[in-house]
Amino acid sequence: MDYEKIFSDTWDVFKENFVTYIIATLVAMIGSILIVTIAPLFYGLVDMAVRGVKGEPIDYKDVFSGFDHFVRSWVFAIVAAVLLLVGYMLLIIPGIILSILLLYAFPLLVIRGYSGVDAIKESVEIGKNNFLDTAIISIILWIISGIGSYVVFGSLITTPIVVIASVVVTYRMIENNDTAYTYVADFEEVDDTSSDANEGVQRPL
Repeated sequence: MDYEKIFSDTWDVFKENFVTYIIATLVAMIGSILIVTIAPLFYGLVDMAVRGVKGEPIDYKDVFSGFDHFVRSWVFAIVAAVLLLVGYMLLIIPGIILSILLLYAFPLLVIRGYSGVDAIKESVEIGKNNFLDTAIISIILWIISGIGSYVVFGSLITTPIVVIASVVVTYRMIENNDTAYTYVADFEEVDDTSSDANEGVQRPL
């Protein structure tokens, strides 16, 4: 896996709308004080990341889009939390492994429109089939999150970066079956003998 490309794309998405992402993250953090709003607000952040990766325009108000998926976001959050709790109770290591395998779950919830359980199932399957890459990316994202938590207001920057990166790497993992990942895609003309003659053809990242 091209880690440099993943984080290069992540930075490109973030810097294009960094003010919007920071404001949306602040709104999500403040709104999460109410507890009941945590899941839908962070669903909204992931949704914004997906839109950004796809090159679509975003607005900080998009962070509220998760309320259209209130029940689904909470079902996912509860199931994932229970699994992680059980995993960490089993001598911690199973919890760490499960945390790694769930890297793609929230992005899949948004990208695929899955139920919470289906998103978790596919994330675990992808993670098992690509465990080393998934573990490396997870560790990098944990480090970024950790840095943000030790710097004043650092999480306002690191949180959207981590969310965007998780979306980027999820698209990378499913790109063989999903052509939705179009951000910073290169286009090139093909030979006239091709069925796509004179049309721009997307080159996978």
